[in-house]
Amino acid sequence: MIKKHVKRLSFIVVILSHLVFLVAILLEHQNSPFVVGFIILVFALLFITYKKTPLSSGNHFLEHVLTIAFVFFGAIATYALYMLFGLSSVLAASLVGLVVSFLPNLFKKSKLIQGMPTAVYCGTFVGMTNISIAPDYIFITLASFISGLLLIGTKNTFHGVGGKLGTLAFGGVAVAFFITLLIAKWV
Repeated sequence: MIKKHVKRLSFIVVILSHLVFLVAILLEHQNSPFVVGFIILVFALLFITYKKTPLSSGNHFLEHVLTIAFVFFGAIATYALYMLFGLSSVLAASLVGLVVSFLPNLFKKSKLIQGMPTAVYCGTFVGMTNISIAPDYIFITLASFISGLLLIGTKNTFHGVGGKLGTLAFGGVAVAFFITLLIAKWV
């Protein structure tokens, strides 16, 4: 019962992430009727996709913990390459993604390693966050944890939908930013 609620909550966060992104585009380019029409079309297609996506659950606790750890690894590795070695965030994410993409070929019998590149690559999107949003490793840790939870919650959904990992990372960073904003106001 709880797993279904977690999946539904993850689903709602992803939907809200899409909506926030579309509203931001709309507000930025509100004078163009083509942009407004495009956003209405995208919103309609997203709504149809969300309605047709089935929710399912299963008991995979160890796999879920490792998924969060893999997202964390991808985020921290990308952020460290970006901050410590001065690589661009895109190059750092590409490097981490490239290295991790070879691991399933080395460990063909391990079912957990087969899903590792997807989770790590989701984490690389988190690690690409601009320094003005993510000033330290604590923020990246929080954002990667939230993105990992979102990835777990949407595990059996959005198959074949492009942009899933980037959207989940955006949702995780946005929620982490909101949490840090609330904490800063209280302190």
